[in-house]
Amino acid sequence: MVSATESVSGVLRRTILKASAITTGALAVGTPAVAGEEDEDENGEHDDDGDHEGFQVEILGEHATFPDDVAATFELTFADGQDDESIDIEMDDPSSVIVAEVTWEPGARSGWHQHPGMAIVHMVEGEIEFTMADDCVSRTYAAGDAWIDPGAVHTADSEDGARAYVIFLDIPEGEPATESIPAEDVGC
Repeated sequence: MVSATESVSGVLRRTILKASAITTGALAVGTPAVAGEEDEDENGEHDDDGDHEGFQVEILGEHATFPDDVAATFELTFADGQDDESIDIEMDDPSSVIVAEVTWEPGARSGWHQHPGMAIVHMVEGEIEFTMADDCVSRTYAAGDAWIDPGAVHTADSEDGARAYVIFLDIPEGEPATESIPAEDVGC
């Protein structure tokens, strides 16, 4: 899913997706479902690995797919200059989309985890500290910022509380985007 910069079969294909357009269209579909660390998901299962607290995920649009063929590769280079190397995010099926609203309570801690695909995040309130295990750099994203979670092991914490709309891409059918795959503490 996440690799060093390289082309695939000599061709690097990019489709630029405008997050605001996808969010606007996707917000009109789906029945909300709420999952949190103590809540049951739509299958009656708990999503509590014990390493996170203080946040809630509301699914605004379940799995949806584009009727057209979609291929996408995102290239991410952080603006903070901490790591000049770019990250290429290659997706098996970028047409698989889930839309959610994530709310962090004050003091929320996600614990080290990753998701089964990448995410485009649009911060609408507050701010979060996003730290990837690969570089241990804490990056702050605040209301009005958009950022990409490449699907790597990370934490996403908030001291004062926050809210964001999230578009999860490349989520395998039948897997919830909000399922955090626990990871060991990397010592950052």
